[in-house]
Amino acid sequence: MAGKKPGRKPFGRDGPPKGYPKDQAVYADPENWRYPLHTPWHTKAARRYFDDYSNRSKYAHEEQAYIDSRINQALEKFGKSASSTNKRRPPPKVPSRKAEELSLDQLLRLFLGAARLQRAKEIDDSLVSVSDLTPDHVGGKVKDYVVEIDLKKRTILHNCEDWRKNLDSKNMCKHLGKFLLILDEKRATDLLREVLVDKDQWTFTAPATQSA
Repeated sequence: MAGKKPGRKPFGRDGPPKGYPKDQAVYADPENWRYPLHTPWHTKAARRYFDDYSNRSKYAHEEQAYIDSRINQALEKFGKSASSTNKRRPPPKVPSRKAEELSLDQLLRLFLGAARLQRAKEIDDSLVSVSDLTPDHVGGKVKDYVVEIDLKKRTILHNCEDWRKNLDSKNMCKHLGKFLLILDEKRATDLLREVLVDKDQWTFTAPATQSA
């Protein structure tokens, strides 16, 4: 099991909610009786709620990995992919001061979710190319997909289908996640912090004439 099992938390429950399983083994956070995984519906809900920053931030990084792993295992058990949830929620609004405390991995989790981030990490580095790297612009490809980030105009252009489906919510896909992982860590971290704090000022777009 990945990560570290959370211990008792101040917000933890003393037992299962009324009508929920009494077996701690069916909870992603068993010590605190949180994120039940006993049905496909509850497992999908656990993924959706735990991807929310206000819930994830209550746990240390290793504890997050543990809960993510348990949720993903349950999704696989029920025959659902880790990404097959309802419409993705927008990344949360995070104050600038809080954003400065987030690492690159934590920022990527907010924009991708745990499952997409894991798939981003699994993409081979050789499939990523950076063709343009200036103070105001970053461009390149992941596989055959284009990535164009214009920091001056505050736009991010990409063309995979997952990206297109989430333009309005301003969530990111595994390709963009991988592209940012390849960049200098500080630059990628600073970029994501800026996007997170000023999401309304950024435009996520896709080429109108290209199909993913």
